[in-house]
Amino acid sequence: MSPVALPLEEGGLLGAARIAWCAYGERSEDNVVVLLHDLPHSHHALRPAGQDAVPYSGWGSELLGEGRPLDTAALHVVVPNLLGSPFGSTSPVAVDPHARRPYGAALPTVTVLDMARAVAALLRSMKVERVRAVVGVGLGGLVALRLAALFAERVGGVAVLGAARTLPESLRERLGLTRHLLRLDPDFHDGHYAPGAGPRRTLRKQALEYLRLVHGPGGEAPDATQALEAEAQALADTFDANAWALLCTAYAGADLSECLAEVRAPVLLAAAANDLLAPPARVRDTYHLLSAAGIRAHYHELPEPCSHQGLLAGSRRLHGPLRDFVRRRG
Repeated sequence: MSPVALPLEEGGLLGAARIAWCAYGERSEDNVVVLLHDLPHSHHALRPAGQDAVPYSGWGSELLGEGRPLDTAALHVVVPNLLGSPFGSTSPVAVDPHARRPYGAALPTVTVLDMARAVAALLRSMKVERVRAVVGVGLGGLVALRLAALFAERVGGVAVLGAARTLPESLRERLGLTRHLLRLDPDFHDGHYAPGAGPRRTLRKQALEYLRLVHGPGGEAPDATQALEAEAQALADTFDANAWALLCTAYAGADLSECLAEVRAPVLLAAAANDLLAPPARVRDTYHLLSAAGIRAHYHELPEPCSHQGLLAGSRRLHGPLRDFVRRRG
């Protein structure tokens, strides 16, 4: 995507914004689907061949590919890297073209609305007038709904996995404190640390808390605890702290209650019985708000045991509903 000037919701203009992306499957008329990733993931939904070191890739292997719900034999699936994510899009680790150094903490606050506008800018640069569906996971689900509300005529359908109109209030408060807690770490240096450095100890603690939410109940067993701690350490070693704070702040600040009525496309909401980030009751509440606004909404719940992570790791139980939903949009 060529750099674009992106107006930001909280004021100002982000000049020369870029969005990294991957695409899977051959493009033809009316077969474009957009897949939006969750907070820690990259745009590499499938692990690149021979590139095991690509961080946070391969998360979409149950959703994407031939014979999967997003069947690349029939669909052209575009996976953008969300604005603010440190894996190629404009983010705190990207170089400010004017200052000629990484943005760091100087990058303006980015919201879910800004992320949706950036995805729309990417689609315009690709000359995509309308997409068959937008599929989003977690944070990406909020961006998908915001995109469908913002550009209703360009979206044929929205599938949201593990997201409601907003996070539970307690989690909004916790994630909203992310930047403050990172600032208390002596290695933060007001967000101006060397590449690969920064408040890794505090970031590891925050990552561990987040991963416990993602994996849900059962993480207290010794083997599970050890695995989560290793995953949190890997995240702290590879994820930029400023980018983590930026994304967590956007996630915590998102509340789509007022814009749901602007969606015109059919919506599929998929919930997991043990999802702590998007509890089924909260997803059902979103379903009722959409239905009350006259939107064709569908609700599908995966029975327990199934956590937020289970929506991807065990998403074969979603194959039928998601495949049928996308097919009907064609």
